[in-house]
Amino acid sequence: MATRTWTGTAGDNDWSNTANWDEGSVPVSSDDVYIVSGSESIDGYDASAVTLDSLVVGSQYTGTIGSSGAKLQISSTDVDFSGKGVTYLEGDYVTFTVLDTTTGSTALNISAGGSDDITTLRILGGSGNINLAASCDLTTIEQIGADGVTLSIADSVDLTGATLTMDSGIVEMGQAVPTIVVFGGELKSTIDSGTITSIDQYGGKIRWSPTASCTITTLTVYAGKFDSSNSTAPTFTITNTTLHDGELDERSGIENAVYTNPISTGSAEIKYDAGREITIN
Repeated sequence: MATRTWTGTAGDNDWSNTANWDEGSVPVSSDDVYIVSGSESIDGYDASAVTLDSLVVGSQYTGTIGSSGAKLQISSTDVDFSGKGVTYLEGDYVTFTVLDTTTGSTALNISAGGSDDITTLRILGGSGNINLAASCDLTTIEQIGADGVTLSIADSVDLTGATLTMDSGIVEMGQAVPTIVVFGGELKSTIDSGTITSIDQYGGKIRWSPTASCTITTLTVYAGKFDSSNSTAPTFTITNTTLHDGELDERSGIENAVYTNPISTGSAEIKYDAGREITIN
């Protein structure tokens, strides 16, 4: 294991050029890589056979890494990211921690192919969009203290058995996450199939706007607003609904929410279409 530090001294943006590395060697598996200063960009490069021990992209680095058509293909056990340039990465990551990003809709783009996985994506800060794309498997998503972040989860991401916990920012969910806990921020769901096993909402706002039939097995709202008034799905089903407080707004005009069991409520406010019959305990 060795330490490799990107300098970009050669000026050709080439990951594979030894002259761009402070130690004069291109990173190999088990190395620790630091891209922490300067603005010399890194072109897309296929280093998919390499798995780093760690990859650090620091806040003083303002260069672009990869592109939408040519990503930097590199895996790493751990990633600590706070770069201020647009970045496109593809690989297998055990723990990917985001501390900061640049602004804009393509600030940080993470994708995977084949058997690539992201075990834990932890977002603790940032100022732009983080886009999860391609057919990666993702297990744990945590968005904590990241008010300026919009996380977009593409429909192609495999979230079987995954959990999402958030208290800030925006999460745009195009694929069903089985277990969701919302303390704050805004969760926007546009899923077109699948089952959410449980949603526990302690605050914030959930915009439930599926585009096709789907199911929530258990919805529990302690505070905040669960809003399905913009849903265009033919139907979506909520098997068990418990509202301790907060608000449920399902005034879509097409009465497409199906509650399998009576809604159990405390002091929550329920808004529904005129003429709609809903059973409440």
